[in-house]
Amino acid sequence: MAGRAHVDDSVIERRLRPIYEWLDTGNNKKAVQEADKVLRKQATLHCARVLKGLALLRMSRRDECENIISAVIKEGPTDEATLQALTICFREMHQPDQICRVYEMAVKTEPSNEELLSHLFMAYVRVGDYKNQQQTAMKLYKLKPKNPYYFWAVMSHVMQAHKSGDPKGKEVSLLLAERMVNNFVKDGKIEAEAEVMTFLHILETQGKYAEALAVLDGPLAEKVVHQPQNFLALKRATYHSKLCQWEAAASVYKSLIKDEPENWQHYVEYIRAMMKLTETDRGEEDPLVTASTFLGSMKQKAIVEKTKHRGPFLGLLQLALVLHQHGMSDRVGELCGDLVEILHLYIQGYGDKMCCYGDIINFLPLVPKDQICLFLKQIKEIVQLSEEGIPVNVEAIYRNLCWSHLRRALGEQETLTPQQHMEFSDTLVNLYKETLHLSSHMADTDIRPGDAYLILATHSYLKAVSKCDGTNSDIDPRHLILKVATILEHGIDISKANFQLKLLLIKVYNMLGATDASQTVYEKCDLKHIQLDTLGHILALQALDSANYTVAAEIFSSTLKFFMANYKDTSDPLISSYKYGSLTRIPEFVEFRERLNNSLHFATVTAEQMLMELTLEISSHSQLVEALQQMDIDPATDKTNWEELRDNRDLRVMNTWEPLNKCLQESDITASTAADISMLKLRNVTIRLVGAASRLGHSKISNDQASANKENSECLNGEASPSADATLLADLTARLEKEYEDCSKYRNCKSPQLPLQGPDPSRIYLYSSGSYIPVLVKHAHVLQRVHRCSHDPTGVESRPSEIIKEAREEIEELITSHMQHLDVIQTVTPNILPGVNPPAFTHLNHLAQTLGIIAILLGCCFTILKPIKAAVSKRNKKRKEPVIMPEVIPQFANFIASLTSHLQKLEKATTEKYKFVKSTTDENIHKGYSSVDISCVLTSHAEGNAVCEKVEQSYVKILERLSYSIENKLKYISSLKL
Repeated sequence: MAGRAHVDDSVIERRLRPIYEWLDTGNNKKAVQEADKVLRKQATLHCARVLKGLALLRMSRRDECENIISAVIKEGPTDEATLQALTICFREMHQPDQICRVYEMAVKTEPSNEELLSHLFMAYVRVGDYKNQQQTAMKLYKLKPKNPYYFWAVMSHVMQAHKSGDPKGKEVSLLLAERMVNNFVKDGKIEAEAEVMTFLHILETQGKYAEALAVLDGPLAEKVVHQPQNFLALKRATYHSKLCQWEAAASVYKSLIKDEPENWQHYVEYIRAMMKLTETDRGEEDPLVTASTFLGSMKQKAIVEKTKHRGPFLGLLQLALVLHQHGMSDRVGELCGDLVEILHLYIQGYGDKMCCYGDIINFLPLVPKDQICLFLKQIKEIVQLSEEGIPVNVEAIYRNLCWSHLRRALGEQETLTPQQHMEFSDTLVNLYKETLHLSSHMADTDIRPGDAYLILATHSYLKAVSKCDGTNSDIDPRHLILKVATILEHGIDISKANFQLKLLLIKVYNMLGATDASQTVYEKCDLKHIQLDTLGHILALQALDSANYTVAAEIFSSTLKFFMANYKDTSDPLISSYKYGSLTRIPEFVEFRERLNNSLHFATVTAEQMLMELTLEISSHSQLVEALQQMDIDPATDKTNWEELRDNRDLRVMNTWEPLNKCLQESDITASTAADISMLKLRNVTIRLVGAASRLGHSKISNDQASANKENSECLNGEASPSADATLLADLTARLEKEYEDCSKYRNCKSPQLPLQGPDPSRIYLYSSGSYIPVLVKHAHVLQRVHRCSHDPTGVESRPSEIIKEAREEIEELITSHMQHLDVIQTVTPNILPGVNPPAFTHLNHLAQTLGIIAILLGCCFTILKPIKAAVSKRNKKRKEPVIMPEVIPQFANFIASLTSHLQKLEKATTEKYKFVKSTTDENIHKGYSSVDISCVLTSHAEGNAVCEKVEQSYVKILERLSYSIENKLKYISSLKL
């Protein structure tokens, strides 16, 4: 190439090395200086120019970077260093498609370069261009006939099938892939295990299980040597099951159980196969009797040999459960024996293990109700307790916990009164304290056995709080909720790795609306990567709704960084899968990437982040214009793929020991997801509405809008036809009204009370029950009428007086009604009732955001009306006539003046509330909360004080941010005076 034609490679490498070093250390300014030094000596050195562009990009000088890169690309570089540098640039610019373009140009220059073709193939992998992948792979194979290249082409056909929405196209792609592999099989060219695995995957995807079985029975199976020992047997059993060959499937699973008696999935599939065999088999021998005999023999063998395998003891219980589910409960006794005795035997053998309760939870409904008391009594007798009733060792702790969990799961505690729940919880807290010495040798990062005492105690305390109706004078839920928080803080200090305690404490602080206190616990959870999606729901939106915008912004930022990096993080494993032959993993990586791209939490956080940016800091219309320029808002296009949205929340992560019918159900999760999607639709349309309004407000107004000022005229002459922007705004306003109407089932109804392990109630209930959307719609109509007025003064619908009056009344009513929520907020410990503050803060946050959007809409009206007023004033001054303004201008001015007055009252009330809470909190901190005592046998007075301070300081920060937000709205509205 021109830049390197007469220069030795080693010299170039030596010159470039300092630039790479400065880039690696993050000193981009030095990297630019070093690149300039090199370019002064060798001005056409492509790699140095690109590296300079990369440094400029990292210095936020993107335009300069793009100019440099564009110039280099036009010269068609083909050296590896330059191409790799360009790849890094485009990856950081989030333009992977440009990487393909660079390598396409390089390949045109050197079509026989294997390395360039390989890089081009990987570039197509990054963007998921499977058709070009396949064509490039075949070029590589023709250039260098290597099996990996051939199977890259095969897998590209498979991925085309995965991506295709057309069943016919999918079928054709898979048939092509199968034919390509069959050709290799016939020619005896199959060499590696990965190639056999790919062949099996293609056959499985097409449902050709008989052909797949034939592969397992043929010589190709011998090449599968790096998979687990049971891999081929499991594949064989799976194929038999798919072909409804239940007897053969059962036979394989039976052999697997004998070889791996601890693998629980073998038992589940074996019993399933035998049940299917019962439905189809008409032989003399009953398959269920055969299954019972075999599982019984496995159990007996485990007893005789005294092994620690748990599977054999649970096999008969699984058979009993399946029989029960199939309406064959009458045969349980005959085939499985005494289930209570089996459970007792299992707990006797494994009750000293943490896993015991989790193993048997699904079988508890099989315990007859009339035997529950006897069963629990038998379990209690197993526990080794001291004379004071304290477990004597770690094994005894686990047995005692298992008994306590069973009591709850079998419904023995459902009828407890709040006082009894309190007494039970106090007992558990005492047990935790008395058994701490048994785990004193453990590291801070270990979860202690006794932690479950605190978790179960918290569940019972919260039961007491929820059941307390105020009639029981012995229990004060305001005092109790702070006591629970103190106990959990104490537990976390001792057992720093126990995430269950942290999740519970976040829940408790959220009940108080103290989301700043929640954040301190959230940070201790140290959520990373995929956890930001699966567990982000515990605080992200709660912080926003409580008006704790600082915390919300931090969580939103880390969450969006993860999702934006998802493309890069999943591209690298895809490329590695092709390089190292793990081809069957590719569909899994692609599905994972799509699942993250279509995450409901991702879409929600994105929308809320944009709305927060638009409604929090902005205090003038010029700031709004700058903010919108930085946002990728396309009002005309809904970019959300609603059909593919995925709820990735992990709602089973929290422990629960409630009866199965009281646990979180799939129907609860489905309903919660549907409600969250409804909320997201409202927010998405609102964002697009803001984008359309901004376009309308800044669209070019014709210079000849007005030529005369007529008496009694409400607006000026101009263009008669509405603009495309006006039509778009009208469409989006109608869409917002429709979405709001679709949410009618959530309006003015109480949100469902989900179990503690479940998600918080969906935000749609409070949001749709308020008049936020109707008020926004009304102001969107005001903007449309003002715009129409500036173009079509003669139309009846152009008269904005009535619509402005209605909008004025509605927004003033909204502000007035929300003033009472400030009075509802409780901020002094220990007089904070759980569940009171969150809805009050949420209403105030919705009000603040609604006012922010209304300010934007009115700002767009101001942008339209201001030049009209200026034009009228200028014209009438020239004619030396009295200035007669169109009626819309004084009406709008009066509206702004009235709204400003109401906002001043709201801002004053919010500021006064903030100052009062701050002074009260400072006073309580100074006095050391001497009048508050929430200590217990486990916690000290100082620990209780620390919790009270966290809670009250949280309210101070929330009210400060809320006051700041309202102040910005007031500034914005005040700046709109004509």
